[in-house]
Amino acid sequence: MVYSLVVTLVGDRNLFHFTHLDNLPHILAEKRLVADSVMQGRGGVPMECGDRSIKSERRTRHITLPPYGCPADYVPFYFAPRSPMLYVISKGGVPTYSDGQNPLVYLVTSVDDAVSTGQPYVYSDGNCAAAITRHYTDLRSMDEVVDWDVIKATYWANTSDDGDRMRRRAAEFLVHEHLPISAIHTVAVYDHEHAQPVTHLLRGAGIELPVTVRRGWYY
Repeated sequence: MVYSLVVTLVGDRNLFHFTHLDNLPHILAEKRLVADSVMQGRGGVPMECGDRSIKSERRTRHITLPPYGCPADYVPFYFAPRSPMLYVISKGGVPTYSDGQNPLVYLVTSVDDAVSTGQPYVYSDGNCAAAITRHYTDLRSMDEVVDWDVIKATYWANTSDDGDRMRRRAAEFLVHEHLPISAIHTVAVYDHEHAQPVTHLLRGAGIELPVTVRRGWYY
């Protein structure tokens, strides 16, 4: 009965995780996305596109609800594409990464599909690297907790009247430890040039997923 209420309130809200194309073969071979802390225990990801200082910060913050841990113990998803982090990447703002946004691949699931895997989860009202960000598990509160106006906005930069827009735009849905690839319903890429190798990798792994070009999801 509770789950039916969740479906009614949350519906099929999509969730967005991006990774470099070079990481896709490892994800498909394992048939799941795994948390950063797991990958660090294996020596890191093949192609790290995120800001390492921010990732380090995510290993020191505490998740305040079960199953606890830190943000790095979870697979992160944004509630919208074109995140602040992607913007930084597109502008060459990550010192240790120089490939730009074009080879980044979106793996898209939904709140319903992520929850249906049975993996523990939490979600936040903003970027989980920020000290003021709060965490939640009750999906019935999601419409009140997540700032959907900022999530849906084309322009989300901080303003003189609201210096917290960027943090709220980066609200996250975190899945503990791993998310099976079976929960992913779409793969999106920058252009047709990148759609071809992604399609080839999926076929080689025996995984049937639609690959779509979503230039509007990038900067």
